Order: sequence, then C-alpha cells, then structure tokens
Amino acid sequence: MVKKLIFRILHIAVVLLGVTFLSFTLLHLAPGNPAEKYLAGTDGNYGIVSQEAIREQERKWGLDKPFFVQYFVWLGNACKGDLGNSYSTGHPVVSELFSKVGPTVMLSVAALFVTLLISIPLGVLCALYQDRLLDNIVRGFSFLGISLPSFLTSLLLLYVFGLCLRWINITDPSGFVGMLLPMAVLAFQCTAKFTRQVRAVVLEQMNQEYVRGAVARGVPKSRILFSHVLRNACLPIITWVGLYFGILLGGASIVETIFSWPGIGQLAVESVGRQDYQMIQGIVLWMALLYLAVNFLVDLSYSFLDPRIRVRKGGRLP
Repeated sequence: MVKKLIFRILHIAVVLLGVTFLSFTLLHLAPGNPAEKYLAGTDGNYGIVSQEAIREQERKWGLDKPFFVQYFVWLGNACKGDLGNSYSTGHPVVSELFSKVGPTVMLSVAALFVTLLISIPLGVLCALYQDRLLDNIVRGFSFLGISLPSFLTSLLLLYVFGLCLRWINITDPSGFVGMLLPMAVLAFQCTAKFTRQVRAVVLEQMNQEYVRGAVARGVPKSRILFSHVLRNACLPIITWVGLYFGILLGGASIVETIFSWPGIGQLAVESVGRQDYQMIQGIVLWMALLYLAVNFLVDLSYSFLDPRIRVRKGGRLP
C-alpha cells in the first residue's frame, strides 16, 4: 500500500507538471499582450498606450523575461502555495479561487445529487423494461438532453421561468432560489447521459451467464437484481459519478456565466477575456488537481467494493 501510494503521488506530480507546462505554453502562444490590455482598459474604451508604458508593465509582471524563466519562477512559487496576483484585480490568485470554490461546490453537489436520484432508478427500470414504453420515452428524453447545448437550455429556462412565468428573479442569482435554474440545466444534461450509461451496464450484467443460472435455479428476480446485478454494476457507475463530479467541480463555464453564478466557471470566462495569465494558470491547476484527486478516490474505492481487486493487489479476501 505504501509503494502504491508513493507511485500515485509521483504520477500525480508528473501529470501536474505536464499540465501546467502545456497550459503555460498555450497562454504565451496566444495572441495579444496582457500588459497592453490592462493599461488600455478592459471595458471596451481602449485608449492609446505608449510602448514605454507597456514595457514597464511587462517588467513589473516579469513578462519581459525568457519563457522558461517565467515558467520556473511561477512553478517555484506554486510549490510554495503562491500562485501570484491576478493581472486584472491585483488580488492573490489563491484567495480569488477560494472565494469562488464555495458556490461551485454547492452547485455541483446539488446537481450531482439530483442526477443520481433520477438516473439510477430510471436506468435500472429501462433495463428491466427494455424496448417498452417507459424505455422508449426515457431514451427520447435522453437524446434530447444530449443534443441540446447547455447555453440553449439555459436561455430557454431563463425565458420560461424568469420572463414568462416570473417564478424566479433572474436579476438576483444568489441563494438557493438563484441556484435552481443552473442546477436544473446541469442535472438535465448529466441525467440524460448517466441514465443511458446505467441502462447499458445493467443490461450487460443481466445478459451474463450467472443471471441465467440464477433464474434457472428459481432465485427471485428482486434478489438477482439487488444482490448480484447492481453489485457488479457499481464499479462503472462509481467511475462515472467521479467523472461527472470532477467536471462539475471544474466549473460549468457557460452555465455559470449565463446565470451569473459566482463560481469557478464564470471566473474562468472572465479571466480569458482579460488575458489574466496568472488567474487562468491557477484555474487550470485547480481543475487538474480535482480530476487527479477524484480519480484517485475512485480507484481507491474499487478495493473496498470488489474483493477481487484486493486479491490482485496483494491483499486478502475478507
């Protein structure tokens, strides 16, 4: 276990190093100059900025140094927990990220909870009643949810519940009420995909030999479903749960921006528009850490859910 933990930590470190270097490279290859954009203004009223002022601002931010010097200076500070200051606000990137983490986590947990509450029962029922009326209806809604882009779904919900019915005040996105519409959009899209995945894995397990053998021995169908089928289907389901949770925690940029939800996704869109390299780099690092952490926890949960994995890794069956 110690060797495995050390190997995973080294693996995470190598992946993070590659992600940060790649994102740093892409940011510096992107057109535009963040120093010029900062001095000219970001409200659309661009003024004339002298080259001397631009070079002075670049020197102040360290943008006049060679690329590898900039990267290793940033990397050394990041290892100490310092991600620098935002180019647009001047505040530390870490504090800006922490101020946005809470709303994103709250929205992600709510959307994932609704997704699981709907998707798992529907997926199981569609597998049990394959090609019947319920299965066809749910598959139709799934195709609709997968096909509709998030921005279109968001605008439709804003129009119906905000402008037509006036059930929700779209000018005040804070609080539980302000979270309902973005949560509904995220849950709708995740449910459309997750229901189909649950249906597919349950159908795969129901077509296995052990299920036919249990039916031939007269084992009740409810016992086969809950004691065998769902237990064997839980590993891929947990993998998808971890994947969706990582995606949601990374920030649903389009949804958060449309509904003015003050989360990581909205911060990412604003930072790209301002060419705020420091903030973008911090957001990329945050998302990479989330994916790696969730992936590690999912992999760790396999050993507890499936005794065969513990045996292959050198453990013992309980």
